[in-house]
Amino acid sequence: MREVFQIGSIAIKTPRSQRTRERSEINFLQLLIGFSLLVLGILFYCFFRSAEHTYFLKILAINLKGYTFLSPILATLANCLPTFIHVFAFILMTASLIASQKRGYIIVCLAWFAVDFIFELGQGFGNMIILFIPAWFSNFLFLENTRDYFLLGHFDYLDLLSIALGSVTAYMILIKTKGE
Repeated sequence: MREVFQIGSIAIKTPRSQRTRERSEINFLQLLIGFSLLVLGILFYCFFRSAEHTYFLKILAINLKGYTFLSPILATLANCLPTFIHVFAFILMTASLIASQKRGYIIVCLAWFAVDFIFELGQGFGNMIILFIPAWFSNFLFLENTRDYFLLGHFDYLDLLSIALGSVTAYMILIKTKGE
């Protein structure tokens, strides 16, 4: 908000506060951490997920699936890891570009939490959700898979937990890497 000083009949406006100027700066550490985690998530998909069930692996024709050597407990945790990484990485990358204060970090965290949470819940109600997906989605890159995502995806309570943990962990990292 601009401050206005009244001198006689002339109003003088001062520049926006320093805090407002800082918001336009990119936090490269947060961006690097988020992008690095996203790359790790992609590598995870390359090695531990089937190309026939993973959109971008199908496009790239990559199938290195090596999931069978994990114990059942590790396999269960590994199923939730991509969900954790997704919300965590996108929060860091988004916040690095548009937020620099705790309030902005909270808004970014809540927004990505809501997006991931809603999409995970949508997998549990796929038959109802697809009624609201426009037919024209099938003509656009990335959107053409929306119906299959909700119909063939698997709802998992552990994914909801990993979304929450990813959001909280990302917030803590944002605070630690805030930069002043």
